Amino acid sequence: MDQSVSQPVSVTGSDSYAWYVVGVLLLSSILGYIDRLVMGFLVEPIKNELLLTDTQMGMLNGFAFTVFYVLMGIPLGRLVDTRNRRNLLAICISLWSAMTALCGLAGSYISMFIARVGVGIGEAGLNPAAISIIGDLFSKQRVTRPISVFTLSFYIGGGLAIALGGQLVEYFSTLGEISLLGFDNISGWRLVFIIVGSAGFIAVALLMLTVKEPARSADPGRAAQAVRYSLADIFAYMKAHKMLYIWLYGGLVLFGFYMYGIQTWFAAMLMRNYGVTPGEIALPFGSIYLVFGVMGALSVSAVSGFLQARGFKEAPIIVCTVVMAAMIVPAVSAPLMPSASLALGLFALIKFCWAMAITASFAAITIVTPGAMRGLMVGVFLVLMNITGGAFGAVVMGLLSDHLFGPENLRYAISLVAIVVLPLSTLAFMLGRKPFRKRVIELERVEGKV
Repeated sequence: MDQSVSQPVSVTGSDSYAWYVVGVLLLSSILGYIDRLVMGFLVEPIKNELLLTDTQMGMLNGFAFTVFYVLMGIPLGRLVDTRNRRNLLAICISLWSAMTALCGLAGSYISMFIARVGVGIGEAGLNPAAISIIGDLFSKQRVTRPISVFTLSFYIGGGLAIALGGQLVEYFSTLGEISLLGFDNISGWRLVFIIVGSAGFIAVALLMLTVKEPARSADPGRAAQAVRYSLADIFAYMKAHKMLYIWLYGGLVLFGFYMYGIQTWFAAMLMRNYGVTPGEIALPFGSIYLVFGVMGALSVSAVSGFLQARGFKEAPIIVCTVVMAAMIVPAVSAPLMPSASLALGLFALIKFCWAMAITASFAAITIVTPGAMRGLMVGVFLVLMNITGGAFGAVVMGLLSDHLFGPENLRYAISLVAIVVLPLSTLAFMLGRKPFRKRVIELERVEGKV
């Protein structure tokens, strides 16, 4: 990965190319989220074939993925700020795609755990690189919309992972004994991993053949060529704005315990509580995940613009606060509904609010963070999210299921986590409004806008 950059891309004169790059990054992220989340809909067949407990499945979905996702998040974020981001991203995609395919060949809990660790290493570089690239292709006044489009990948990828996972498992199960790569009688869930993992190399080809590394934007108060910060600069910046990032990251970390937990367990809860099969629930659940996730992500730009036009400079934080509060009642109630249809109906509202919160948070980090620190600060955000909720959200729900409520009452574990963490997340975002507004005003003064 060389340190050179291409010629600057004009924000006004190269909109079509800039949006094309967003499209390639969107595709890359969709494939990444399919690889990350498809296991959540394969819980039952994997558990049955490898003879695993709910706690072990929680470890595979949460802890195993996040171990090196966390360890590599900050160093990869730093590389994003100092090296060729396109090349780094291509390497990361290649790694996570290969390791996803290897999940399909795992013969034990240990080998599956190692493969999931590999997926985590690769995906640790995705969001820091993508958000940094987008931040240099669009001005701060226009960056919310392309970030909203990029974050559609979370919901398109998740929806496709759910829909494809369930449908493909049922389809492969009708084919009888299947042989591939010298292995006989391959289970349907194994073929799902191999197929979705192999698809990632399409994104690698597009990146390397059609995308150029964009020039890095200058930051307020610094010369255009001074786009790198020393570690001392970064620590000084974080200390000066500690309350801003404590409350912003804190609200997201608390939400992460719920978010990552239901990514693993909501589909399993539907199948256990309501007696539905993977094939029966895959399409409606996946469609809700996709449609309401996309709607929520796309709503952020319009809502933030509405608030900003009325003088609310902390618009992204207001969005996070409101949607987190709106999520509490449906999140607690959904697993307790008397039917799968009602549970899915409430999940649609949860997904809409969830998507708004994640998109608004990425926009918030981009708006208040210097350009040559964005990769690192997004990396810090992802490390914090994954070392907490990502590593232990699914595990906590699995432990509650195994040792407190019983696997047949998984629904109560999901509700309990929601009722604890979502009100605390709402409070953290409320406390973040004042320092966020202060930081925005500070940047506007430096740029001569106020």
